[in-house]
Amino acid sequence: MACCRIMSDSTHLLKFSRARLSGRQISELLGLCRGLIADGEIVQSEAESLYAWLIDQEGTGHPLVETLRIQVGKMLEDGVLDARESVELKRLVRSLIDNRPDEEVPLRRDGMPTNNLDDYQISALLGLCRGLIADGEIDQSEADALNTWMVAHEETVDNPVMSAFQDKLGAFIDKKAKDRDNNVQLLQLLDGLVGGKTEVGECLQATTLWLDDPPPEVVFEDRRFCLTGKFSYGKRGRCEDEVRARGGVCQASPSKTTDYLVIGSYAEGTWIQSAYGRKIEKAVELRAGGRPIQIISEAHWLASM
Repeated sequence: MACCRIMSDSTHLLKFSRARLSGRQISELLGLCRGLIADGEIVQSEAESLYAWLIDQEGTGHPLVETLRIQVGKMLEDGVLDARESVELKRLVRSLIDNRPDEEVPLRRDGMPTNNLDDYQISALLGLCRGLIADGEIDQSEADALNTWMVAHEETVDNPVMSAFQDKLGAFIDKKAKDRDNNVQLLQLLDGLVGGKTEVGECLQATTLWLDDPPPEVVFEDRRFCLTGKFSYGKRGRCEDEVRARGGVCQASPSKTTDYLVIGSYAEGTWIQSAYGRKIEKAVELRAGGRPIQIISEAHWLASM
């Protein structure tokens, strides 16, 4: 990873880091911050979710993330976010959003927009959803904030996961559906997208939104499997050995011949950080195109062995 360096020219805040991962990390952080303040306040559970995300990113080297982690940690060190700290954290988050708008439009070194804009937008969307569900409920202001974001970015993102998510989201952000039950279902949808609420000391849970429902029968003999994410069962090699021992074939990435994509119980860093998100995107795209690929969880895979 390229070293992070704070640039003296404030008009080039995006070049806070040359590393592409760092830019996506900040996109997710900004999305998270927008989600946290969408309902106008930051409560204890939201501050804890922000801190948990920052802890999960610890060691990635981005100065902004490290600084914010220390600040939020101090507010929570006594176990309580009091009213004064809540106001201060909201001010801090708002300032972060207001002073870094160019992170939404990442640039190449020559100053032109990157051709990987959708990568950054996916990271921002995941962050936004994490922030929206952090207090365990979705009110109408938060549903409206999500709707506004989706409308603003619908023409800039060309991604199979985004397209599929928009289709699932449509019924929940219909302006005619503003009842509590609708927002409870929306919370469940967002929870499935990001793998649930971020907790301190816990690994990020894998997305469940794309799993086949109901789970299909899993046949190993002569079937092709692709694995992604981190598995509670063990390292990737051990998991692949289990597939081969039952007559299955392992593939490095999903293709037209893949029968199953197995998603490990834990997410692997940020969505675009590694092959984790790419494999899910490819599988969703193949499935949408009519290919009979089935997407299953590690738990269902284990139960089938």
